[in-house]
Amino acid sequence: MTKRRKKGLLLYIIVLITLGIITQLVPEVTGALTKTEILQYENMQITDEVTCYFVREETVHLASNSGSINYYIEDGVKVRKNTKILDIAPQASSSETSKYADIVTRLGSSDVTLTQMNSAQNGIVSYYVDGYEGYFTPEKMDTLKYKDIEGVKIQPVNLTRKNTLAGEPLFKICEGNYWYLLAWVDPGNISKYEVGNTVKVDLPMGQIKARVEKLVDQREHWLVILKTTMYYEDFAKIRSANANIITQDYSGIKVRNSSITTENGVVGVYIKSKNGDFVFKPVKIITSDGDYSLVYVSSFYDKDGKEVRTVEIYDEILKNPKQDFKKPGESKNTQGDNGGTNS
Repeated sequence: MTKRRKKGLLLYIIVLITLGIITQLVPEVTGALTKTEILQYENMQITDEVTCYFVREETVHLASNSGSINYYIEDGVKVRKNTKILDIAPQASSSETSKYADIVTRLGSSDVTLTQMNSAQNGIVSYYVDGYEGYFTPEKMDTLKYKDIEGVKIQPVNLTRKNTLAGEPLFKICEGNYWYLLAWVDPGNISKYEVGNTVKVDLPMGQIKARVEKLVDQREHWLVILKTTMYYEDFAKIRSANANIITQDYSGIKVRNSSITTENGVVGVYIKSKNGDFVFKPVKIITSDGDYSLVYVSSFYDKDGKEVRTVEIYDEILKNPKQDFKKPGESKNTQGDNGGTNS
């Protein structure tokens, strides 16, 4: 291959690479330079990322004697009071040290029974115990402090096994009709919550709805207590989980805050009319996250109860009217100049 042909091939490759780069960059550059955008109908959620702690009415059943275990009910099954959960076939006592000693120590005597292998109440059977069943209770939950909970590693233990020693935990029964979630939030976020309001909680295995039951001021943090009647697959197993609490869920037209301005004291945006001019249209803000706002679509009512026509879906508005909108005669950049900009 001659030097001339090699140079020509190299130039051809360079041109192809350059064209590829330009193809990728031009849409982004064009979007950045665009002075208008098309309005869309969207949702906006006000959320809190927290660690939630599960609180239940629960009773832990301990073995009254040593022996081999015969199970009748699977984990997670809802049972009536006095349902037979398991039996223990007696065996000779053993000098073996229990591996559940720490759990038994934490449990103490609170919400524990040694006397029956039947369920002590209506509820959900769980073979997972952490020893904090007497600590995270509905009666004590509003007195729990963030400083005492922060950093505590709570690991549920699966109790299913072939044999048991006397006094060891076997299973627990959890109230299945309702339960609680606790979360500590910063004082700056507590305004998102109001007692009696319903929130949504995104948990690792799904979303539930809960009612804000109580708000407790603990100075550095606020304790938020939520109550729910919804079933959650792991609610009787785990003690805590990372969660996203959705305190408010709105729908409306999404507008960037830089697009919102005022005219004669009225809040609004500039939309592109059929003839290419930009005209002011009042808006009413539903909620804002600091960068974007949701506004009403088609119409809203002002403070005097008068209906006001507002923006529609697919309206084209100026992104930054303070910078890009000029009234006729103010400068060479007239409404017509702006109107020629494509979105």
